[in-house]
Amino acid sequence: MTAGKALRLRRLTSRGRTVVVSIDHGCVAGPLPGLESPVDLVKTCSRFGADGVLLTPGILEQVAEDLESLSVVLRLDGGHTTAGPGGPARLLTEVEEASAMGVDAVAVRVTVGAPYEAHELEKLGRVAASGRRWGLPVLADMLAESMLANHLDFDGTGDAPLPTSVCGDVAAASRIGAELGADVVRTRFCGDPIAFRRTVASTGVPVMISGGPMRGQPLEETLRTVEQALESGATGVVFGRGIWSQPDPGDALKAVCAIVHEDATVEEALEHTYA
Repeated sequence: MTAGKALRLRRLTSRGRTVVVSIDHGCVAGPLPGLESPVDLVKTCSRFGADGVLLTPGILEQVAEDLESLSVVLRLDGGHTTAGPGGPARLLTEVEEASAMGVDAVAVRVTVGAPYEAHELEKLGRVAASGRRWGLPVLADMLAESMLANHLDFDGTGDAPLPTSVCGDVAAASRIGAELGADVVRTRFCGDPIAFRRTVASTGVPVMISGGPMRGQPLEETLRTVEQALESGATGVVFGRGIWSQPDPGDALKAVCAIVHEDATVEEALEHTYA
């Protein structure tokens, strides 16, 4: 790993484990409930203990004055929305431009098994090569076609579950991301701690979990997922809907940070949050 990558990753993971709040959903689904004001959400992230935020170039320009000590992961790809037919996430911003914006890492998405997987795999390879050249760590969102119906349920009204084969899909996607040069892999927790521990071991780079859709589950259920994932070797979380779709995003973030950074149990995190 280059010195530039190492220094930036150290900023992002300065507390060992990491809590990143993803606020990039607007480029796909518009101003979802909880995402209406990026500035207010970034202030919440800073106030309640997040380590970083994942956002898009346009939103970074809006919130730059409010980031305080938050690290920034910049979304480089997109190009399809919930109003369109779907398809590959195309590269819209170059690593060189991200470096000029002063961010700590960049993020791209790959969907293994999708009809367009070759395009997205090539994209990750090219971004990883540019990341080495510019000293920027690359976070790869590694999904599988089998989980898209669940994962892309942005308004939380769907009923598609994660498939029973998701553990194998997560393991394969995570390893593929590492093989193509990702410095950090973000994927879904498969629900089986033993299988997920094997995934973390076989990936070889830090693995962080994303939260997926919110379908009315209480905060406690989200926290159980965080607890199990950390016990299975995850380095942290990159949560969007699991934070800002909660009734009180600040309380939700405090509780997640208590588990990630203070080794609190779910019960302790909830008690601390609502005390």
